[in-house]
Amino acid sequence: MNCCKTFFISFALVLVAATVALAQQSIEEVHADALGRITENSVEASISYLASDELGGRGTGTNEYLIAAAYVASRFKNAGLEGGGPNGSFYHEKEILLAKTPVAGIEFATASGVPLAHLGMFGGVDTDLTQSGTIDRIDIANVPEQLGAKIVAARFQSPTAQGRGRGGRNAIADSVAKLKAKGAEALILGVDANDPIVAVAAAQRETAGIVDPRTNLALPILLVDEKLLDSLSEVKLTLPKRVETRYMARNVVGLLKGTDPNLAPEAVLFSAHLDHLGRREGQVDPIYNGADDDASGVSAVLTLADAFGAAKARPARSVLFMTFWGEESGLLGSKDFADNPSWPLDKIVSNINIEMIGRPEAGASKKIWVTGWEKSDLGPIMNQSSQQIGITIFEHPKYSAMLYRSSDNWSLAQKGVIAHSFSAGSLHGDYHQPGDEWQKLDIEHMTNVIRGLYIGSLPLTNGIEKPTAANK
Repeated sequence: MNCCKTFFISFALVLVAATVALAQQSIEEVHADALGRITENSVEASISYLASDELGGRGTGTNEYLIAAAYVASRFKNAGLEGGGPNGSFYHEKEILLAKTPVAGIEFATASGVPLAHLGMFGGVDTDLTQSGTIDRIDIANVPEQLGAKIVAARFQSPTAQGRGRGGRNAIADSVAKLKAKGAEALILGVDANDPIVAVAAAQRETAGIVDPRTNLALPILLVDEKLLDSLSEVKLTLPKRVETRYMARNVVGLLKGTDPNLAPEAVLFSAHLDHLGRREGQVDPIYNGADDDASGVSAVLTLADAFGAAKARPARSVLFMTFWGEESGLLGSKDFADNPSWPLDKIVSNINIEMIGRPEAGASKKIWVTGWEKSDLGPIMNQSSQQIGITIFEHPKYSAMLYRSSDNWSLAQKGVIAHSFSAGSLHGDYHQPGDEWQKLDIEHMTNVIRGLYIGSLPLTNGIEKPTAANK
C-alpha cells in the first residue's frame, strides 16, 4: 500500500515537473518543427524562381503564368496539402477572353488608292471595319456635339498633357466612346513617333491582354505620324477586328484540414497574388519580374504552407493557402473566388493577404503593417502573438488606411470576410518597374516577417481567437 502511494506521489511530481518545463519552453521551442521550415535558404529558393527572367513577369494570359501556377500547386502538394478548389482540385479556374492587336489586313490609302504610311493599330474591337470618305478633324480632349464624317482624325495628347490620372488608354476609351455615340466609326490618331503609346501598341501586337469591359475601345484606332494629319482629306480604310483567344486563368488553392471537428469547417486563409505585369517589349529590360510585388507574398504563402504542413501540432481550424491571378488587372482572380467560392465565405474567419514584404522602410526591420487596421481586431490579435518572437504588427500612419481597397483582401472584405493585407515595405522606386528584382530584397527581413505571420496566426488557427469586425 505504501509502495503504491509512493509510486502515485512520484508520478504526480513527474507530471507537475513536466508541465512546468513545458510552460517554461519558449514558443520557438514549442513550434521548432514548423519554424524550422521558415529559413532564409527556403525563402530565397522560392523568390529567386518566382521572380526569375524565365517566368517572364508572370503576366496573366501567358504560358509563364501557367508555369508559375503549376509550381505553386506542386509546392502545396509537397507540403502535404489537399486541393482546395472545386472537386479537390488545386485550381480554382475561370475561362477569360484575351485579345491581341491585329497586324495583318490593315489598309490605309488615299481616295485614289495610294498606300499611306501608318504606325499600326492601337487596341482593337470585335468587328471588322471598311470605310472610305472624308475626314473630320477634331480635338480628342473636347469631342464636338456633331461630327461631319464617319472617319475622325485627332492628335494624341500624352498622359502628361492630360494629367496622369486620365492619361493613356482610359482617356482614349472615354473619348472614343463619345465619338461612337455621335456616329463615328473609326479614329485616325496622330502621334509623335517617339511617344510611348507607339511602344504600347507594339506590345499589344506581341502579347495578348485581358479584354477589360472597363476600358474596352468603342472604335478601331489607327496610329499615324502626326505630321501626316494635315495632308489627309479623304481616305480608304480597312481595320480588322482584334485577334481573340480563350485562356484558363487559375487561382491556386491548397487546404490543410483542421483537427477539431467543431472548428474544422472554419478556415484561416493566407493569400497573395501570383501575377505581375509580364513583358513590355521595346525596353532595355523588357521583363517586369515583380519580385517584391508580389513574388515576395507568394513566397510567404508557400513557406507558411511548408511550416503548417510540418507542424506536429496540427491546427484546430482548417487553413487555406491561395494565390490569385489578375490582381494587377483589377483584383480579377480574387473577385472570381469571392463570387464563386470553393470554401463558404461565411466560414472564412479571416483572410491574411500578403503584399510586398521584401524591402522594409528605414528602421522597420521585423515590422509588419496592416491595411484597414481599424476595420477589425485581426491586427491586434496577431500582434499580441507575434511579439513573442520580437515581430511587431502595427498600423502604418500613411498606408494602412490608404491601401485597404488596393489588393485582393478587398474582394473578400466586400463580401463580409474580415480580410486585410499585411505588408512589410513601402511603394519604393522599383514598384511596377523592371528593376523590381529579387536580388534587391532583404531575405533576412522576409524570413522574419514570415515567422511573425506564422506565430501571429496561431491564436486563429488553433481556435483560441476569432476576430470581429469593428462597429463602424
